[in-house]
Amino acid sequence: MSTQTETPREVPFPGTPEGEVFHYTPEEAARFLPWSALQLKRKAYRREVPFNEGARRITFTGLDIREISGMTAVRPLAETVRSAKAPAA
Repeated sequence: MSTQTETPREVPFPGTPEGEVFHYTPEEAARFLPWSALQLKRKAYRREVPFNEGARRITFTGLDIREISGMTAVRPLAETVRSAKAPAA
């Protein structure tokens, strides 16, 4: 009995033009995000992060990955204080 090992497919970086529309599996997307593939799937099921569900499978485009990355960004304190002091329009 021989075992076949799957060679990982070539995936573009999310910030490239090809990567923006490329559909990444949760395992591939996890390489660019601070969560495991399982955590990404759970967050998608709970609709906490943007994702695609073509063919009943969860995938993430490069645009999704960039948006998720932006959601996890922490703003500098000076920016946070300045926006809190701004009058409401």
